Amino acid sequence: MTIQALLSDSISTIVLIVVALAIVIIFMAVKRYKENVVPKRKLESNNYDRSIKIVKKIVERYVRRNDGRTIYSIEVGSNKTKGSVDVILIGYFGVLVIVTNDLRGDLYANDRDLTLTQIVKTERRSHENPIIKSKTAAKAVIELLREKRVFKVPVESCVVFTGKKAGINVPGTLGGYSTKEFAAVLKTSKFLDDKNVDVDLTANVILGMGGKPTKKPR
Repeated sequence: MTIQALLSDSISTIVLIVVALAIVIIFMAVKRYKENVVPKRKLESNNYDRSIKIVKKIVERYVRRNDGRTIYSIEVGSNKTKGSVDVILIGYFGVLVIVTNDLRGDLYANDRDLTLTQIVKTERRSHENPIIKSKTAAKAVIELLREKRVFKVPVESCVVFTGKKAGINVPGTLGGYSTKEFAAVLKTSKFLDDKNVDVDLTANVILGMGGKPTKKPR
């Protein structure tokens, strides 16, 4: 074998080693990114604009089919209780106070703790508890209607979790739904029964605190 051939083989070997090292380095960098950076980003991925947009499509579909009113991003309050709401759906069934949540990962919440726990792989973080938030807002609506002498209007609350592949660990009785579950719930008799609610009057009372209703479908 000539010296030129040996040099050529050596160069080829070096190139292969460099390429192999580059592949290993890239692989390790991607692995580290997925294990360390991605989970931390997901911990802060609560996109309220996105979650409200998703829920809006569902409630507007309900309004088109069943009549009703919707109010978005409003501060509601009585003389005793104040609350913040992402969406309020008003129909002949009554009032549904909706808080949205777009967090990803495994989510744990109940109606006793002040915080919701979010776990993404080995990362853990606490957030404001949307269950408590929705129930407080519903209480504010009930008290406000009572103060304005609007009676016999059923008021309920729920949280719609819109995060991609979110693991929702919330007791079923507390009104915590995935997007798909929420759409299905609005098709049940609870939200289709006519409780003789004056939709416009109820909406106008709630709007005394501000906010913008959608137009009633023609």
